[in-house]
Amino acid sequence: MSGRLHAFRTTLTAVALLVFLGGAVPAISQESSKATGPPYRVGGEISRPEILSSTHPVYTELARRARVTGTVIVEAVIDEQGNVTDIRVLKGLPMGLDRAAVEAIKEWRFKPATLQGKPVSVYYVLTVNFQVDDAPFSEGPMFLKFLEQNPEFATHLRAKRYQEATDLLDRWAVERPADPAIALARIHLLLEGDQLQEAWQRAQEDHGPGRYESLCSVGAFAWRQGQMWDAAGRAEAIELGLQAETAAMATKEDGMEAFRAKSWLLQLKAGLARDPGERQALMEEAKQLLEHAAKLQTARDAGSKHQP
Repeated sequence: MSGRLHAFRTTLTAVALLVFLGGAVPAISQESSKATGPPYRVGGEISRPEILSSTHPVYTELARRARVTGTVIVEAVIDEQGNVTDIRVLKGLPMGLDRAAVEAIKEWRFKPATLQGKPVSVYYVLTVNFQVDDAPFSEGPMFLKFLEQNPEFATHLRAKRYQEATDLLDRWAVERPADPAIALARIHLLLEGDQLQEAWQRAQEDHGPGRYESLCSVGAFAWRQGQMWDAAGRAEAIELGLQAETAAMATKEDGMEAFRAKSWLLQLKAGLARDPGERQALMEEAKQLLEHAAKLQTARDAGSKHQP
């Protein structure tokens, strides 16, 4: 989990609004497939592997603050089981982004390449695009610190072993009843399992120091789901997200993330509005919130510069 410490998830450039769903596009190696044995080169009778699942990388905090953008290109071997091995960076980025890309790619899984219908290992070029965006965050500093201090939970969460992660939280709630991060971790666990309504209920009940993060995380998840579900599901997710971010704004008046997220949610809601007047009003409110978020960001950056 070292690549995740003190970092916010940020937008990858695969699709304009699908911020958290992609982030890397496989590219076929251009070299000839005349190798006499594995790993082969893709081409001719050797089919290219097909991606089945991917883990998107995260910015290091240093790179995020410096607003480093660009593409990491690696060559790797996709073996007969579709696992990624022997990763070699061909073109990198500074401030830990090379490592972030490699750590994410290790988790990718492919339908393996084939030669005469049989799986074979091949060399394959992969690209990971990093683009700083102002999209809502899904992991704040309190939760990231919890992941750092509790690697067993982090491992279960990353592997989607939700029952094991739940059992850990249940045990820790008894052993460490005063730990406010446990409530926050439960909300993230529910969101990982697509249980938005239950996560929202939990976030409303969280009155500890993690309340702002809880509400922002629910709103950010609702924003992402508001781009994916059918019309009815989108509308419901957007309204829930707006409630969560409004509550977050009330919890922390200088919470730039909540103002920004609410702006993005309002833009989604405007896209569903049939009445032109309503649509224009929603877009104007979204614009005002985004401008206020920019002012909060400027003030935050100025404060950071004056810190020793």
